[in-house]
Amino acid sequence: MNIAALGRPYTIVVGVSPTSGSPGALRWAAEEAAVRGGRVVAVRAWRPHAPETATGGRVPSVVSDDSARAVEEERLAADVAKVLGHDHVVETRVVGGKRRAVMLEESRTADLVVIDAGRSTEVGARWLGSRIARASRCPVVVVPPALGDRGTGPLAQAVGRFGRSVERAAGTAGRPGFQRPPAR
Repeated sequence: MNIAALGRPYTIVVGVSPTSGSPGALRWAAEEAAVRGGRVVAVRAWRPHAPETATGGRVPSVVSDDSARAVEEERLAADVAKVLGHDHVVETRVVGGKRRAVMLEESRTADLVVIDAGRSTEVGARWLGSRIARASRCPVVVVPPALGDRGTGPLAQAVGRFGRSVERAAGTAGRPGFQRPPAR
């Protein structure tokens, strides 16, 4: 169903990862919404953690779902602001459920769904975009990882390289005879 045809604004739903913050998808969706005169809704799938078990037959202390959801909503808002700035006009929403199910449900009321391709080498993460695209009720844009790094300036790149070299050095420090294999 095309929502824009019903007199509502063109709606782009962006799936925002809790690990990466989905910068490429957020930027792409914001730019597309500006071109189309639409709105962006940043969505994060969320499942509460199971309560920890206690020993000795005592009831474990449990954090309420409401407070855990509120924390996740704050994290989502911070992730969006980090990418788009604090003056963004993106609506944020935390929805209970698994990533695929949440995005498919959101596709029912959206004109476009945007997700990051992700960097993970896990089979499930690699194919999530393809599975959503096949079952979605609207078009799906899968933003490649290269667009997620867009905007990283030379200083940020240098700091990243420096940080990785410090990490490598710390990992091999104090290990006599330990050498990394030569790069080919």
